[in-house]
Amino acid sequence: MKATIVEEAHNRVVWEVKTSLLWIELGLFIGGMCAAALLVVTPSPLRWTLAGILMALVFIVGAFLALTTPLAERGELERTLDGGSVSRTRRWLFFGQRLAWHAPLEAIAGFRPEPRTFEDTDEQTYTLSRLVAIVPDAAPEPLTDWLEPQFVVGLGEALTKAARIGL
Repeated sequence: MKATIVEEAHNRVVWEVKTSLLWIELGLFIGGMCAAALLVVTPSPLRWTLAGILMALVFIVGAFLALTTPLAERGELERTLDGGSVSRTRRWLFFGQRLAWHAPLEAIAGFRPEPRTFEDTDEQTYTLSRLVAIVPDAAPEPLTDWLEPQFVVGLGEALTKAARIGL
């Protein structure tokens, strides 16, 4: 994922997170085609059946990824004279752009980075963080997915400056 702050002003912050979904889909398709080509040239009588099953699995996995992973996420905070708003939209491969969350700025009590340690193995761990909006009388609403802690802290500082709300 590639996360950037697109626009930062004294009353507005726009950030964007882009995923590698298209490259993953392309790699999955090319890998499936190569594996199917290798299966087809074998002398086995089941070669066409196995190649068909493999390509069906590639298409099922590709469709599942396209349905569950957004191409990009875009967040926007704007403070205006009459209040302002915070929103998060997602752009999907099949569904286009959809609003994921929207709230007036007055409803937000603050922003908080939420760190979490993930592990690949017992000895290899890494820490990622996500930024959440604190909404009174409701569960904290994530503004980003799990990203590098440095970006999340920088985004949190930019949002607190623009919204004039505590971190």
